[in-house]
Amino acid sequence: MSNRYRSYRMATVLLAIALSTAAWADQSGNTTLVPNTFLNLDTGAVSAAGGDILWNGTSLAPRGRAGLINLGKHGSHAFGLIPARYASAASYSAAPILAHELVVGDIFGVHTNGGRYAKVIVTAANGTSLSLQYTTFRAARSIRAKPAAASAGPVITKLQNNYSYLVPGVPNYGIAPGSLFVIIGTSLSDATPPVLQSSAAPGLPQTLNQTSVSVTVKGATVTPALYYTSATQLAAVLPSTTPVGDGTITVTYAGTASAPAPIHVVASALGLDTLYGSGFGAGVATDANGKVFGLTNSATPGQTIILWGSGIGADTSSDDRTYPQKQNDLTSIPMQVFIGGLSANITYHGRSQYPGVDQINVEIPANVPPGCYVSVVAASGSIVSNTVTLPVNPGGGPCSDPASALDGSKLQAAAGKRGVNSVGVTVGQNISPNGTPGDTNAFVIAASLTGGYYGTGYEYASQGSCMVVPPSQGDFSNAGLTPLDVGSIQESGPSGNVTLGGGGGIYSAPLAGLNFPGTYTFTASGGADVGGFKVAINVQTTLTLTNKAALATITRSQGATVTWSGGFPNGDVQVSGGISAQFATQYGAVRFFCHAPSSAGQFTIPASILMALPPGGGSLAVENFTAPQGVSATGIDVGLAAAVVVFKLNATFK
Repeated sequence: MSNRYRSYRMATVLLAIALSTAAWADQSGNTTLVPNTFLNLDTGAVSAAGGDILWNGTSLAPRGRAGLINLGKHGSHAFGLIPARYASAASYSAAPILAHELVVGDIFGVHTNGGRYAKVIVTAANGTSLSLQYTTFRAARSIRAKPAAASAGPVITKLQNNYSYLVPGVPNYGIAPGSLFVIIGTSLSDATPPVLQSSAAPGLPQTLNQTSVSVTVKGATVTPALYYTSATQLAAVLPSTTPVGDGTITVTYAGTASAPAPIHVVASALGLDTLYGSGFGAGVATDANGKVFGLTNSATPGQTIILWGSGIGADTSSDDRTYPQKQNDLTSIPMQVFIGGLSANITYHGRSQYPGVDQINVEIPANVPPGCYVSVVAASGSIVSNTVTLPVNPGGGPCSDPASALDGSKLQAAAGKRGVNSVGVTVGQNISPNGTPGDTNAFVIAASLTGGYYGTGYEYASQGSCMVVPPSQGDFSNAGLTPLDVGSIQESGPSGNVTLGGGGGIYSAPLAGLNFPGTYTFTASGGADVGGFKVAINVQTTLTLTNKAALATITRSQGATVTWSGGFPNGDVQVSGGISAQFATQYGAVRFFCHAPSSAGQFTIPASILMALPPGGGSLAVENFTAPQGVSATGIDVGLAAAVVVFKLNATFK
């Protein structure tokens, strides 16, 4: 049997994985409060009465049943790390936060009157006005919404590829003919739990539980087949006969039609499946026998693998409803696959035997840099897929990732645990775009993370690879944090002795100056969860950026090369970037992360990565990490320490 085909049994297992549902989005935004104004963090509304918190010009106080907790000045990086589980584990009170505490970079949490949790960071404090950035996490009880009144009718709020979860507004968004997509909204069908429908003859139904879908583009109307229905989400296959262009989609339930919603149909918009249903991180890939690759079962250079997803494009020889679909190699649809940044040879790209589910058979380049999180991304013209990762090891078996100081066996052990007690110790300095040294900090995070953090790789790529993190879908459960008590923490070094403040698992302290080279020693007394530890970070001279001027304007379709000299011995260089805050406010942040060894002296960010970013103003950061070293103590499953210097640059993406 050709490796184009998989066994029926393995196909059934993978299909169950593939039909994971899209996550519900959190609410994020930016606002400015003037004295005597209220902020409702459930809705984002600012008003003169009501709300969850009141800013009176001298203090910020909770109102009604809301509560506050001030975590202290930790900055935007720590803000980005705080997920829903951390927020819900914190202790809230009715005590106000005084104005002198609300400095730029201060982070506080809010338990809202609606029972949800929000993280908030101060972005500006000018006189008596206070500017804030916030994310209100969806409440766990809101995952299954209450059915709306029968008279309300269906409401469509979002359409997404079933695998990539990309949102409208990003440049690689679109629904391709023949693809599996999800419709998110309210009152879309009855409130019974969704049941996956069989695509065996006579095929997937076009009406299910009194629900049907209609799509009209360029005057042509088609009826997608349905895999499942629920009150808040439908899964459907867009017929291959759908024209390319902008049109409308409606959902009809129990005889009542929704208002038409926009649908953007493109020729090809591939979404690659992921093991954790996140839209990024560890991807679903199999060998010729249907075995799924994992951290202890790596793919090998030169091997042919099968990637799974949806959105390659139309195949009008199949009906998009009935198993088995015809398996035509869709050579008329241009496609490239890049593995570890290298172009890979495609031997087949087209339908699997299941409606809406595509497969790509591709050979791993012989010279691909190995690692546990080697990047995989596909492109059709200027439309790139979501980015996923794959473990690659020339000898197969467990992968190895020197830059993370962890191998596949350790990562798999962590991935299989419900909670992984983790400690990260960092001393670092920010260098501004004009080259001026900025904030210097000692930083420790001590938390129990869900195993999925290590299984998916979260926001990490192996050296030689890049990872694109799309706008947040609001489900941070794969990287959930539960604070650990490590007692008091002292740091001693060239800047003197300091005590790290904070709590709840996040500790930091500003340093008077960061004088490299030098040795920075962290000593923890030990607490209820983690025993005492001591670790010394020996820091030598960091790298020097040599082409800053060339990075001011980046043409996404051409890629961008970052060059440097020097660097921490055996260290790692992370090149990351993102879009402007203005775009992020409207659509959510799109970010990329690339890694290379310090010794490489340069790294080229591929066009296949940059094309996932929208054009406009943004930022670029080059971070040089020392070689990671272990942190050991009772109660720690994973402990790592490193120093980092961050070079921040302004960049315009064209």
